Parts: sequence; C-alpha cells; structure tokens
Amino acid sequence: MQISERIRRPIGHDLFLALGLLLAALTAPGFGFMGKARAFDVKETPPQPVEKGTLFKSVGDSLRAGIRALSSGDPGSAVEPLTFAAREGNLAAQWKLGRMYAEGEGVRRDDYKAYQSFKQIVDNRPDESPDSPNARLVAQAFVALGTYHLSGIPSRVKREPARAAEMFHYAAAFYNDADGQYHLGRLLAEGMSGPKDLQQAARWFNLAAEQGHVQAQARLGQLLFNGDGVPRQAPRGLMWMQIATVHADPARDVWIIELNERARELASEDERKIADSFVRKRLGAGR
Repeated sequence: MQISERIRRPIGHDLFLALGLLLAALTAPGFGFMGKARAFDVKETPPQPVEKGTLFKSVGDSLRAGIRALSSGDPGSAVEPLTFAAREGNLAAQWKLGRMYAEGEGVRRDDYKAYQSFKQIVDNRPDESPDSPNARLVAQAFVALGTYHLSGIPSRVKREPARAAEMFHYAAAFYNDADGQYHLGRLLAEGMSGPKDLQQAARWFNLAAEQGHVQAQARLGQLLFNGDGVPRQAPRGLMWMQIATVHADPARDVWIIELNERARELASEDERKIADSFVRKRLGAGR
C-alpha cells in the first residue's frame, strides 16, 4: 500500500507562534519599547489596516504594523512591514515571511522566496543557543531548508539529499527538534540520502514520538510492530500507532488511521489487549 504523508503545520499554529515572538521582541530589554506593551492591547486599540507604501521609522514600527495586519486577518497587508523588519535582520519577521511564501498565505506562493527567508535565519544564527527564546524558530528554519534541499526548487535549488540530512540532523541533535528528528528518521528509514538504517530511524522516531510528534509515533509503531530493524514488540508498536491515531487529523492523516486499523487486524487478541493497557496508562499519565 502506498502511504502519503503531509507534514506541514496548520497556519494558525504558525501565526500564534510568530505573534508571540514578535511581541517578545518588541518588549525585550534594549529594544527601545519597554513599558509600551499596552499599545498592543487590541481591546484598547483595535487593529487597523496597514496602508500600502507606508514608510517605517524603525523595526519596531514595522513589527507593530505587521502585527496589526495579522491580527486583523489581513496577511497580505503584513507583507510590506514584515519585509522591512526582515531586511533589518529581525528573526521573527524572516521566519513568518518564509512561512507565508511557503504556504501562499497573503502572498502568491513562492518556494524560492520562502527558501531565501529561511536561509537568512540559518546563515545569521547557526549557533543560536538551544536555550534561547529564538531556538525554536532557528530549528524550524533548518528543517524548512532541509525539505527544500530534499526536493529541490526547479531552476533555483538543486536536489541534495545529503545536504538535507545535514540540516535535519542539526535541528534534531543540537536543538532536539521533533520535526528534525522525524525527517531524519524518514531519510534513514527510506534510504533517501544513503543506505537504509532502520535501527537509527527507530531511534530518531522514538525521540520525536516522546515529544508528541504524531507522524513519528505512527512510523515508530510500524517499525516495532513489524520488527523492521528492531526486535519485534507488537504491543508497543500497536500502542504508538493507537496514540498517533488519537491525535491525528482525520482529513490530513488518513494514512495513520489506515495503518493502525491494518495493524490491529493482523495482531492477536492478546497483543491488542496489552497494547490497549499501554495506551490507557500512557494517555492517563499525560492528563
């Protein structure tokens, strides 16, 4: 059975993450906007449309304009102010622009412009501390670049699976990023950048699964259930596939639901009972 996976995060998740970091940047010490947080209280100052061609006096000005546009549901008007901030080196603006161009959110989709935005982050902050508030965005920029190097961009970026593996590994190992761990696991499991290594793939899937990465949970469960590259542990494999199914998006993650159903059909009654007890314990412990 051919299984397809869609791994992009919902746009709403990106928006909330970006807004949080933009606000943090504006209120950070030394940025010049301490004591002005109330200016962003939408109850007192409802978002207003951003006029085209606006000249921004500072990065803070442009960030505020971008936030107003995003908050008012007008991402198209956020492009100009975010572009200004991105050119001035603001990481959050660079990352959000990258996501907007990658998803076609408020702009025409342009993979190369998305690539350029993520590359700015990677080039300027390759050694960002894993403990930094910006670490998550830097890690995600590495993952995004990895996906582009894996598939390539016609006439712009050549396909380099080995380079993609380097990007995923850096995000996975240095930043403990679940997306990086998952993508690295896929490369190893499918042999996309070299010989297959299912044992190492299971290791990276496990690290991501423990962080709640749904796709990694399903892939780990599949390896454990089948005994591919690792000792067969059918109940534990069923457990991970069942947990993934619980949190899967019914529209986007159909392959996970089908994978779990097929495995349960093949499992023995005892294996299903043990797996169900594992699921109850793990999900109960997470409440």
